[in-house]
Amino acid sequence: MPRKALTDDQRHARRATLLAAAQTLYRHSGQLPTVAQIAEAAGVAKGSVYLSFRTKEAIFIALLEDSFDRLLAGLLPLLRAMPAEAEAAASHIAPALSAYLAEQRELLSLAGMANAVLEQNLPLAEMLAFKRRLALGLAQAGAVLEMRTPRLAGRGAAFLLQTWGLCIGLWQALDAHPGLVALRDEPDLAILRLDFRAELCHALDAMWFGALAPR
Repeated sequence: MPRKALTDDQRHARRATLLAAAQTLYRHSGQLPTVAQIAEAAGVAKGSVYLSFRTKEAIFIALLEDSFDRLLAGLLPLLRAMPAEAEAAASHIAPALSAYLAEQRELLSLAGMANAVLEQNLPLAEMLAFKRRLALGLAQAGAVLEMRTPRLAGRGAAFLLQTWGLCIGLWQALDAHPGLVALRDEPDLAILRLDFRAELCHALDAMWFGALAPR
C-alpha cells in the first residue's frame, strides 16, 4: 500500500523533532553531525530527514534562522523601551543583549560558520530565501530603532548589522575549540581568557553610546 501523506501538522512536528535533535547533537559535540546521526537521535529513518531538508546544511541554516527569529523577537521590545538619552540607551541595550547572547552558543557558532560552510552547500534558492528573511527581520527592527533614535534615520538596519558583526567578531576572538581550551591557560594568552559576556557588554555600551550621543 502507498504510504499515507503526512498532514501539515505532522510535517511541522517532524521538522521540529529533527531540529531539536540536531541542536542537541551540535551543542554536545561542537561539530555538525551527519544526517544519519540526526536521524538516529530523532528516532526516524535517514530517508525521512531528506523529506524535510535536502542537506544537513539546510538543517543548520533552519536552526540559525529560528535562532535569529528569537533574537529579533526579543530585541523589538527592548528597542521600543529604549530611553532617548544616549548614555541611558546604551546602558539599556548593552547588558540585556550581552546577557542573552552569552547563553546562545549555538547561534553564535553557527552564525560564525554560515558564510564559509553552511551557505556554500545550500541550493541558491534556499540561501536566497534565508537571506531575504534575515534582511526583512533587520529592516523591521531597524525601523523601530529609527523611531526611537532620529540620529539613525535611514541607518537603523545597517547599525543593527554592525552591532551583530561586533558580537560575532568578539565571540570568535574569545571562543576556543574544546580541544584547545587548555592552551588558554598559557600565561601569554591571558587576553584570550576574557569573559565574553562582560567584554561584549563593554563593547556594545561604547558602540551604542558613540552612535547615539550628540556631536
